[in-house]
Amino acid sequence: MCRGGGRTVRFARAVGVVLAILWIGAPSVAVNKPHRGDCRQMTRQIARYERDAKWADQRGNALWESASKDRAKQLAIRRADRCPQYKKPNPLAQAADLIAAAAKAAAPYFIPGL
Repeated sequence: MCRGGGRTVRFARAVGVVLAILWIGAPSVAVNKPHRGDCRQMTRQIARYERDAKWADQRGNALWESASKDRAKQLAIRRADRCPQYKKPNPLAQAADLIAAAAKAAAPYFIPGL
């Protein structure tokens, strides 16, 4: 029997144990974000109160409009505290801003008279 064979078997077993641990532990790593349901519910409520504020404005009911806007604002503040994923800036908006700035800077070179 050669000496290297034992090392290979031990290495294969170690790799197998590590892969088994990762396979068993994967579901616990892939858990939903905390307060996910609350965040979705608050988002729906905010949309509802903003819709109600528009309806109140159309009907000329200032008290209803004010109360709806205040409630939507309270929910937005609570959602921002509880749901950090809603605070993240939109990467597409950042890219669009960068492209717009580059186009504005390049326009005088490509369009005569600017």
